[in-house]
Amino acid sequence: MGSFLTGIQNNMGDIMKTYFILLLFIFFNVLLFSQNSFTDIPDTDGLSEFTAYQIWDIYHLKELGDSIDASMDPDFSTWHFNKHFRLMQDLIEPLTESLCWAPFRAHFYGNSKKITASIVYDYITNPYSSPAVFSAILFGYSIDGLIVEGYVNDGFAVIVDYNNGIISNCINNAMITSWSAGGITYTNRGTISNCINNGDITGMDNIGGIAGQNLGTITDCINTGQITATNSGSQPNGAGGVGGIVGLHSPGSVYNCVNLGSVEGKNNVGGISGFSSGGIEPATITNCINYGFIKGIDKVGGICGTTSYLSFPNATVTNSVNVGVVEGEEDIGSIVGKE
Repeated sequence: MGSFLTGIQNNMGDIMKTYFILLLFIFFNVLLFSQNSFTDIPDTDGLSEFTAYQIWDIYHLKELGDSIDASMDPDFSTWHFNKHFRLMQDLIEPLTESLCWAPFRAHFYGNSKKITASIVYDYITNPYSSPAVFSAILFGYSIDGLIVEGYVNDGFAVIVDYNNGIISNCINNAMITSWSAGGITYTNRGTISNCINNGDITGMDNIGGIAGQNLGTITDCINTGQITATNSGSQPNGAGGVGGIVGLHSPGSVYNCVNLGSVEGKNNVGGISGFSSGGIEPATITNCINYGFIKGIDKVGGICGTTSYLSFPNATVTNSVNVGVVEGEEDIGSIVGKE
């Protein structure tokens, strides 16, 4: 009887040891997971660039996207507003859809790390999605130092669809196929600075290496991608265009920018801007250089395809140089095709 009880006690001891080891395993894994969640990094509150929430994987990135979209829910969660987020490493797993459809009201530091995009925009099945990584940046917020690779099909841009904030030091290496598109953003009403587009972009109209259309400021940007628009200048009254930096520039400013890629379209084709038109505010192109091969049919220029639009002639090109070859059939110019 004594040996039988001793055996039970020994077995119970082994079971308790195993149970204790299992508890330790669970504890440390929970601890590891909690530290790997960007909302629970010790000594991090996300209130500044130096205490930014850390994004380590695609799940953290999607968690951020969920919090952005939650800001549009009826209870209007504002958790991500004015927070700071930092990408800590290249993300291997691709992003297959836009991170969010709601506007971004925070600060994102790409940290010169890469996100791979494999996005195919489908308006019919997902009409509220955005074809870019971020749908929009509102005034006062920013994205800095992000690199994106891969491709975006039937989308308007790679990094941001609509920018009213600040995009700086970003690089797009992804290819885009769409009807209208920009390598960094589609519509810019804010500021884009020190950005590079290396991706080839193919579409119909309003195609630009940095922005499809610009109503803000683009400065110190470079395009090396091949930019192609099969039906540029097809908007009412001949508006629209294709350019190495911006397709439709109306109004706003582009300065200190360089185009190295070939630009090809139908009408309003330019090394920097396809179509520039001012209004109450001017559309200016200053201190820019084109090295790329520029080819079109009508209104083809080494810097800008056309600066003429009805009663809005307030568009200028100053201190800019074209080194590339310009080919066309009508209204061709080394600097401006038609003024």
